[in-house]
Formats: sequence, structure tokens, C-alpha cells
Amino acid sequence: MKHYLTVAILLITLKGFSQETSNPLTDTKITRHVSIMDIEGEIFEDVTVTMKSISPDYFISDNYKVKVTIIDNEGQHIWKKTLKNTFLYVFSNGQVQVGQKKFNKIVIQKTSGEFYGIIRENEGVY
Repeated sequence: MKHYLTVAILLITLKGFSQETSNPLTDTKITRHVSIMDIEGEIFEDVTVTMKSISPDYFISDNYKVKVTIIDNEGQHIWKKTLKNTFLYVFSNGQVQVGQKKFNKIVIQKTSGEFYGIIRENEGVY
């Protein structure tokens, strides 16, 4: 129950921070140590999230991509996907978003000195 309350607080505070703007990063790798990660409704604690933005080469692919890997503290892969037609955004307050301009699939936000994250690949994070 405590974890669901934390995720609910994350979603409420997300609305307040969503007014800052940023340009998408290209060919960048970001790593965050996340205390609580909500992946499609399933809660994981103490994970490492690595996100790598990949620019199109216009030879094989014309799309921007973000490769996301989530590893638990024991070194096992929890979630690994390459999200096509998405961008990696990083904001000055430490928040990381993966998605399109008005549709976020992944949000990782710093609250009380710790990072909390949520993934909703098809529904989006609002």
C-alpha cells in the first residue's frame, strides 16, 4: 500500500513539473538508480535504469529510438525494450522522460532525494 501511495504522489507532482521545456537528447546514455519503479502496474524496488537514445542513420532506420534496460540489485534483467519513434528528455531538476512531445511512456522523477519511476508503454504517463 505504501508503494502505491508513493506512485500516486509521483503522478500528482508530475503535473507541477511538466511546465518546464527541454529539447530531446540524441546519442546519449543516462543511468538512474531508482528506489521504486512501477512497470505496467508491477512494483520493483532498488533497480538501475539505463536509457540510451539512438539517432536514425537514415540507411537502415529513419526513426529515433530509446533503448531501455532495467536491472535489479542482483544483476537480473527485469525489463528490456527498444522504444521506436520516441525521444529522451532530461530536465534540470533531474527528471527524465521517454516518449513523444505530448505522450510520455516513461517518467523518472526525483522526490525527497530519491528517484521514483513509472512505465506505461501503451497508456502513457500523464
